[in-house]
Amino acid sequence: MNRDHVDQPLTQTFLVERYWPGVDEASARTVVANLERAARAMTSEGTPVEHVGSILMPADQVVFSLIEAVDEGAARRVNERADLPLDRIATAITLRLQSR
Repeated sequence: MNRDHVDQPLTQTFLVERYWPGVDEASARTVVANLERAARAMTSEGTPVEHVGSILMPADQVVFSLIEAVDEGAARRVNERADLPLDRIATAITLRLQSR
């Protein structure tokens, strides 16, 4: 057994939904920057979290973010740490066509 090898915890992808009246592109970009900082901090502290990306839907006043984390609790904590509200977190599964 290699004692230097440490298994990385498996991560899952979570979709974070934010209904955000009055959101604009500048506000949404701030969300991205805050999530990136919070995710890097949590990862450096031993809880792997990654902000995969966010989508602004201005007509609907919604920001969706994809977060990779070890569990829903970590996905929730990264949002709290970034001081961001959220309305819902759901497990997200990426579907891709298999190449033939």
